[in-house]
Amino acid sequence: MVLGRIFELLLSSCSQIRKLGVKLFPSQNEVHGRNPNVVEWAFSGNYDPDTVVLIDASNTERTLSKREVVQLVTRLAGAFKPGSVVCLHLPNDILYPVLVLAILASGCQWTGPNTSYKQYELDHHLRYSRATYVVTSAEHLDSMETVTANLDADVEIILFSDILKPFIEPKHPNLGYRTLHDLAKLHIPLNTLTPLSQRLERVHPQAPATLMSTSGTTGFPKMAGRSHEALVTESASDEQYDANQSYAIRRLFCTPIFHSYSFPKMIINPLRQGYPTYFMTRFDDSFAQRIADFNITDIITVPPILSRLAARVQEGELDRAALTSLRTVLCAGAPLTKELREEFLDVLHKEAALVQEWGMTECGCITRMHWSQDQTDTYGSVGQVVGGYQVTMDKVSQFQLADGRVVAELLARGPQMMTGYFNNADATAQAFAPGSWYRTGDVGYLEDQADGTAFVYIMDRVKDIIKTNGWQVSPAELEAVAKRCPGITDACAVSVGYGVDERPRIFTVRVNKDVSEKDLIDYLGLHLSRHKIARCEVRFIDSLPRAPSGKVLRRMLRVEMEKEGSED
Repeated sequence: MVLGRIFELLLSSCSQIRKLGVKLFPSQNEVHGRNPNVVEWAFSGNYDPDTVVLIDASNTERTLSKREVVQLVTRLAGAFKPGSVVCLHLPNDILYPVLVLAILASGCQWTGPNTSYKQYELDHHLRYSRATYVVTSAEHLDSMETVTANLDADVEIILFSDILKPFIEPKHPNLGYRTLHDLAKLHIPLNTLTPLSQRLERVHPQAPATLMSTSGTTGFPKMAGRSHEALVTESASDEQYDANQSYAIRRLFCTPIFHSYSFPKMIINPLRQGYPTYFMTRFDDSFAQRIADFNITDIITVPPILSRLAARVQEGELDRAALTSLRTVLCAGAPLTKELREEFLDVLHKEAALVQEWGMTECGCITRMHWSQDQTDTYGSVGQVVGGYQVTMDKVSQFQLADGRVVAELLARGPQMMTGYFNNADATAQAFAPGSWYRTGDVGYLEDQADGTAFVYIMDRVKDIIKTNGWQVSPAELEAVAKRCPGITDACAVSVGYGVDERPRIFTVRVNKDVSEKDLIDYLGLHLSRHKIARCEVRFIDSLPRAPSGKVLRRMLRVEMEKEGSED
C-alpha cells in the first residue's frame, strides 16, 4: 500500500517532458511545486513497474524491476547523514544504481573512484571529495583500511554485500564493519519505514548530487560537482534522442559506471525509460557474444572497444553476425578517427548508426554526431549541440587560419553544467568566462546550417590533457609521481599520438644515469593505475625548457617531438 502511494505521487507529478530548447532548461515537470530531483525523475517513467529493467549479464537470473529498486532505495535511504559525501568504491553492478539513488535520497552526494586506483590515488580522491562513508568490497578492504587510517577525518567503511540474496557470512571476519544487509534493514516491514516520497520532498533539484574526478589538466584531479537538476537535464536530453528510435531498445553496458560518460546512461536512464539493460563488470571479448545472446540494440563504447571489435571481425575471430542486432552505437571519451569510423560502420547492419558524443566531466554530453553507412556529412564534426546547451567561440582567443576559417576556444553553458570544483573557488573562477560560459579547453569552430543549427568542429586543445584508451590522465599527477622516483629530479608529461594511438610521454631529467626507462615505469606502476602508465613512454633529457617564471614550455617539447617524428 505504501509502495503504491509512492508510485502514485511520483507518476502523477511527472508527466512527459516537454521538448528541450537550446536555452536554460526551465520546463522539467514539477514535483511538490518544483523541478524533480534525480530520484524522482528516475522513478517517474510511465511503464509497468514490475518490468525487469536491470539485468546482470553474467547471471541473468539476477535482476531488478523498478518496483524492487524503489523498495531497496526506501530501505537504504537515511542510512547516511544528510549533507555527507558517500564514496562507492565498487565495479559495475546492478546494485550500483540502487546505492547511488539511496545516497541521493538521503540528501547526500555520491562520488566514485576508479576501482583500479592504487593507494596514492585513493588517498587523493578521498581527501578532495571529503567522503565520510566508503562502500567497498572485501577484495579492496585492506587497501581502503590503509588509506582511511591516514586521513585527517573519520571515514566509515561499509562492506558491500549482495542484498539481492540472503546474507552469507564472509569467509574472513568483517572486523565489525557494517554491511549493506545491515543498512537495508531487510528484517523490518517496508510499511514501517519512512516513506520515500517524504524523504524526497527535502531533496531540492539545485542541491549537490555528484562529485566526479576530473582529468587534472591544471594540477591534480579536481572534484567537479553537479546538481540534481544538471543530471536530470542530461538524462532528459538522452531521452529526447531515444524517443526518435523506431525499434525496441535493449542495452548492454560495459564502460565504467563511475565515469561521467556512463553515469546518467547507467544510473538514471534505465529506470526512467524502462528498457532492458544488461550490466557487464568490464569489457572483454565476451562482449560481442553477449550482444548476440541478448539481442542487444544499443551499446556505449570508447574508440579502443570499437577498434577491438572491428579487428576481431576482420581477422575472422568474430562473425559479424554477432553484431547484426545493433542499431545505435554510442562512442565518446576520445577522438573518433575517420578510418576507425568507416572500419566499424562496415561491420554493422546497414540500418545501424554510430553516434559520437563530445563532452567532459564538468559538462556531461555537449554535442552528438550521428553517422550511418550512407552518411555524407563532412568528416571532422563532433556534431550538433544537445538540448539545453549553448556553444560559442571565445572572442578573445580567436585567430584566422590560412584557409580563412576563424577558430577559437569553444565555450559552453547550460543547466547540465557543473556548479563548480568542490572546495576550490579559484579553479572554479578560472574555468568560467564572463556570462557563465565554461572554457572547454578545446579549440574549434562552428559551421552554421540553413536550418539555424550548427555543427561543431574541434581542431586542437588549449588545456594540457592526455587521453589513453578512453581514459583521461592528469599530466600533473604523472609528473609528481615521476619526480619522487629515486634519481629523477624533474619531469614533464605530454600527449603523443592521436585517437586510439594517443598515449603519455614523460620527459625526465635524471641525476643518476643508471636509472632506466623500465625503472621509472616500474616506479610509476607502484603508485598509479595500470591504465595511466600501460602505454607510457619515457624520454631522458638534460633539462626541461622553462620560461623565466619557471613554467615548463611544453610547446618546445612538442616541437622536438615533431622533429623526432619527421626524422623517423
